[in-house]
Parts: sequence; structure tokens; C-alpha cells
Amino acid sequence: MVSWLDRATSEHRGFELGELVVEPRGTGWEVRGPRAGAAETCELDASNLESIRQRVLCDDGGRYRPLSGAPSLPGGLQFTAADAVELRAAIEVIYPLATHHIAAESEGQLRMTTLDNVLERQSGRYAKAAKLSDRGRAIATEVVCGQCVRTPIWVDFDASIGRVRNDEATGSSPGGPIPCPEACSIMVSFCREAAQWEAELPASVPVDPAVGFAAFETPGNALRELWLAAVATGEVQDMEVGSGIPADSRH
Repeated sequence: MVSWLDRATSEHRGFELGELVVEPRGTGWEVRGPRAGAAETCELDASNLESIRQRVLCDDGGRYRPLSGAPSLPGGLQFTAADAVELRAAIEVIYPLATHHIAAESEGQLRMTTLDNVLERQSGRYAKAAKLSDRGRAIATEVVCGQCVRTPIWVDFDASIGRVRNDEATGSSPGGPIPCPEACSIMVSFCREAAQWEAELPASVPVDPAVGFAAFETPGNALRELWLAAVATGEVQDMEVGSGIPADSRH
């Protein structure tokens, strides 16, 4: 089965992928990130993948982006790809494995793993993550995956049948999600900290934008405070913590 991305590039039509807006320009492609065209716009050379990699390492505040799918791409990201091959290579730098996962999912070949299995196979300092309760895992999934542009299809993966229970929201969607087949290392790290919070619930404090995205052990970390608030209220707040920039002003 042809993926939505293959169709879009072969038909030479525009699409959105995460925070990227991709439009055909002549025989090539123009790629724009958040607030492209603004004063801080930086036109990159798509053939120089290292320049793109360096550009997306940090957000607008100069903070390291440990989660590639976080909605915190620096403003003004823009470049032109000469062809579909160059376009895909650039996308892979910004969203690693995205094109491979999109293709594999459309072919029914994407191997998925549940969060339970991921946590059970942890060892050393991360073995504690497996102690997190089912409720704690569910909240962690909402909190962490809610700050990522990828679609966590592993959430609905049923190991007994070897596929996603509801596959209507994956790669066949014309909107073009990026399927995520397995909980990432950021999720595992978060679950480790959350397991410790469950054992002795710490006090919640106001979110401190200066605290790093993955500094979960630090009071004021946005994801930490979201999880603690959800445990207390039973509901995850709607908050974009990737960059501190309101979602409606990202493009």
C-alpha cells in the first residue's frame, strides 16, 4: 500500500508534517517551519543536512530539544529541496525515522511494542520505571505524548492480534501523521521519575520555563507539574510546553 507521503510527493502536492509546511516549488519543494517569513527567518541549504541538524538542536530560547517531535522547532526555519530525495533526507534530520515509519506502517510492516513491554525490559537505574502503576502510565502517556507531533500508535497496539486495535488514525490518514511504534527513551525516563513520585508524592510548584524539557527530577519542570496536577485532579491540562510559545502563533 502506498503511503500518504509517497502519494503527496509523487503527485507533487503540498502537505503538513509535524510543524513543517511543505509546498511544491517548480520541480522542487519549499519547506517552512514555525513563523517562516518572520524577521528571524534563516534560509538553509537543504543539501547541507548538518546545517539543518544544528538548526533544530535547540528551540528559540536556546534550550536543547531532547525530543525531536516536541512542538518547539526554532522560528524561521526554511529551506528549498531540489527533489523528493533531498526532501526526505531533510525530513529525516528533523524527524528521525519519520519517513521509514510512515512507509512501514502503510505496508503493514511497522513493528510495535507496548509501553508495558518497554518498561519490563529496562535494567539498571531505569528498572524502577516498571513499578509505575497503570494509572500512572496512562497519565504519563497523555503528558509526554501530548507534547510530541508523532502519533503513538503503540498505545492501541494489541499484542494478541499483532496489530493496532483502531488503525483508522495511522498512516492511511490524508492528514499525514507520523506513526510512533514504541515508547521512546524520554517516556522511559519520565516513567522512572513518576514511579518515584507515586511512592512519595512531592508537592506541586509553578512551572518554571527555565527548567529543561527532560529535567523531570527538577521541581518546576512542565511535564512533572502536568503529571502531578493530573494525579490530583484526574485530568491532564491542555498545555504546550515544548517552547513556551502559544500553539496558535506557531505558524
